[in-house]
Amino acid sequence: MKSFTLVLTATFDFRDDETAEIGIQWSIEQGKMLSEAPKKLNFTIRKLMKDCIYALPILSHFFEKFSQEMQTVTATASVKFEGENEDWQLAFSASEKNEANEYIQGLLFGLLTQRNELLRKIKLLEKELY
Repeated sequence: MKSFTLVLTATFDFRDDETAEIGIQWSIEQGKMLSEAPKKLNFTIRKLMKDCIYALPILSHFFEKFSQEMQTVTATASVKFEGENEDWQLAFSASEKNEANEYIQGLLFGLLTQRNELLRKIKLLEKELY
């Protein structure tokens, strides 16, 4: 059985009054490279990354409440893929328990388990906000 852990760290900078600047960093478990992901996961990982790039700017206003005096907010969560071929189990975790990390963990969970429904809701939110 193979395992691969993907970590998402999102940084939201609210110092600009107009919009939040968002930094997105993907990493993997120590000692591995993203290129070492099982080939069967390549499409899933690419799709997850693309979806996060789309969703995080829209969802950024939810993270503003975690900012003290408009400071930067950093949220980190991971997903561990365990299995083989088409049979992969997912385990989600956050580096520490706080609401910002739980939001990112929820985003990863939603995009990997209920992608179409979550993206539909994000698109509706986008229309409402912009």
